[in-house]
Amino acid sequence: MTSPHVHYEVADGIATITIDRPEKRNALNYAMYDAIRDHTAEADADPDVRAIILTGVPGQFCAGTDLTELRDVEPGTKPEDREGHTDGRHWYFWESSTPVIVAVDGPAAGLGVELSTQADFRIASTRAKFSWIFVQRGLIPDTGAGTWLLPDLVGPQQAKRLVFSGEFIDAEEAQRIGFVMDVVEPENLLAAARELAAKISTGSPFAISRAKSLLNWSSSRTRDEHLEQHIAALTQCQLSDDHKEGVAAFLERRPAVFTGR
Repeated sequence: MTSPHVHYEVADGIATITIDRPEKRNALNYAMYDAIRDHTAEADADPDVRAIILTGVPGQFCAGTDLTELRDVEPGTKPEDREGHTDGRHWYFWESSTPVIVAVDGPAAGLGVELSTQADFRIASTRAKFSWIFVQRGLIPDTGAGTWLLPDLVGPQQAKRLVFSGEFIDAEEAQRIGFVMDVVEPENLLAAARELAAKISTGSPFAISRAKSLLNWSSSRTRDEHLEQHIAALTQCQLSDDHKEGVAAFLERRPAVFTGR
């Protein structure tokens, strides 16, 4: 799926997805949402891509779903008939084996803040602001990220404050409660995101993808369940070409050249 409002480029091992619909505050219609999902899959399948950045045109991030295109749920619809909302397909940032960074410059509300919640890292400009606005529309956070991931990020009490009120918080408050990692001036935002992307791209992609999965699921498994998955991932790493290269590079005192295999 393509959209004229979503741009995709790859440079220096970093895939950048840019939302470009400022006249609608970057609100996502279905074609735009599908384009972001498809570009994420494209980046994830590209062995040259080591990190993904989602951002918007200057001054904008994503004000949520374009409500003029919102599809009604038919009366009598049963939850079990809505498999597309329970099979993880809307969690493509969280599911991606490639680290995802969101660079937020302007409002991130509704679906925009849900996508941010699913990312691995959040960097905000000083003019960013965040709102889980859903209760003001008679809804709950629509992808489920605001009710499952957000409590782990900011704690249950702060998550309830944000979800129950739907209030906007600024970048400074978002950083204070642990939702945002760094706050920078708008003109430095993309450079800061790329600097972080470069920093997390130096390790083995094979190992990083497995570490991300283990970290994502860590709070949802018992210790014994975690250790079972841990040893499976560790064994895969120890048998990988990246592990051999990492050891050889250390012994030969040179930078490692990882292939992700």
